[in-house]
Amino acid sequence: MIESLNKVIDSEFRLAILDTETPDRVMDAFKRLTLTTGRAVYGWSPNDGLYRLGTERIFIPHTRRLVDALAYVAASRHYGIYLVRDFQDGLEKPSVQRAFNRILEKDDDVRRLVLLVGTDVALPDGLKGQFARIRHSPGRGRSDQAGDNQP
Repeated sequence: MIESLNKVIDSEFRLAILDTETPDRVMDAFKRLTLTTGRAVYGWSPNDGLYRLGTERIFIPHTRRLVDALAYVAASRHYGIYLVRDFQDGLEKPSVQRAFNRILEKDDDVRRLVLLVGTDVALPDGLKGQFARIRHSPGRGRSDQAGDNQP
């Protein structure tokens, strides 16, 4: 799984979906990645907001709403991988879709990657074609990439 994740991380994609039936395992893999490489990897959930993996009890203020977390990502001046879980309720909101578009439109040489982590992730029409899609199959121990968008 790490090889496939590194391919996505090193790609030019800014938005991706990681379809998996084992999101906790994916989060653990990214936690190992941040602890061994020092790469800035963040998690997000509506209960916690954004937090740096490896320091799960230190939360970034004012990021509990998805739109606020995405605004933080767009405004960040530092490298970051952002793993977003429990997001389905927010994807239909026009403000959230505009926030994703702002991330896509950024042209400042800062590497940002937002990964939606979940099972059978369905995108609303306003977001289709903007995300790469990675299917993680834990039974086979590998991930398959399917491009739903252009970098």
